[in-house]
Amino acid sequence: MQTELPLSKRGQWLRDNWHRVLAHAAGLFTLTWLAFDYAVEGDSFTFNRKLMLRTGSAAMALLAASFACTPLSRLFGWQKPVQMRRALGLYGFFYAVLHVWNYAVLENALDPALIWRDLQERPAMSVGLLALLALIPLAATSTRGWQQRLGKHWRTLHRLVYVAVPLGVGHYLLLERDILTLPVVYAVLIGVLLILRLPAIRHALKRFFNRSP
Repeated sequence: MQTELPLSKRGQWLRDNWHRVLAHAAGLFTLTWLAFDYAVEGDSFTFNRKLMLRTGSAAMALLAASFACTPLSRLFGWQKPVQMRRALGLYGFFYAVLHVWNYAVLENALDPALIWRDLQERPAMSVGLLALLALIPLAATSTRGWQQRLGKHWRTLHRLVYVAVPLGVGHYLLLERDILTLPVVYAVLIGVLLILRLPAIRHALKRFFNRSP
């Protein structure tokens, strides 16, 4: 029979795992927000529209956060960001799937003619679909079991992140909107994170941050 952890041990667990709790809280925030709005607004809740906007925003934010984990860990010697990376990435993938499902099922009733027309006429749609397709193998092989099965090929496969995340930003930039501030911010952020992954830049910055005062 299991017993509850003493308060002191629960406090220690929380101190050791606060970053994991934070990752799950960030991942569940959008679902909680949607549920709260639905409970408050009832029949006036514009489900399709809010689901489309919020899942797209959540997917982009969580994927960008996951993409930032490795550079932060390498530059500052922090292990916690790497331990958050998988959860953030999987939540981002989950919201990307919801985003596409909302578009294809709720907004277009799986009508192939409408979807095909959008893919042909709106570059944002085809770029977004490519981003999702690139994310699928990353999510499917994100477990330790797959890492062991694939061995050295796991890292090679997961370099698809360098394709998926920039394509996600491209989808965001190409959407027809009047205000491009946030998409541009994401584009700059992902561009900086890509530069930080270059070996020469990474080593130079690591030496700078780790040098003795």
